[in-house]
Amino acid sequence: MSTDASAGAVPSVLAPDAVFEGVLSFRGAVRIEGRLKGDIIATGTLHIEEGAVVQGRVEVDDLVVAGALEGQVVARRRLELRATARVAADLQTPRLALAEGCILDGRCRTGSRNPPKSAEKTASAP
Repeated sequence: MSTDASAGAVPSVLAPDAVFEGVLSFRGAVRIEGRLKGDIIATGTLHIEEGAVVQGRVEVDDLVVAGALEGQVVARRRLELRATARVAADLQTPRLALAEGCILDGRCRTGSRNPPKSAEKTASAP
């Protein structure tokens, strides 16, 4: 598999037949194709590919899920569940994209914690 960042490829951390248990931390972009049990704490983008299984806590900037994910998730910028995603987790993200066919079982908190300035003024107007 090519890991040439200029070609837009995302390096693979876990090959389809790999199993990892522990804490994974990284900066940049990572693709998981195997099985991971543990926490993933990172600055960057995580791709969980179709056929991959992740169990644990995930905290990243952007998350794209096409495989299976179980646990707690914080995506600081964006979370995308593709059609093949199977997620049993509590999710927190400002932006959520769900493809038709994905499965999500859990609680979901989306959007900004603070309303936009214009909404605050409208809400407080007499």
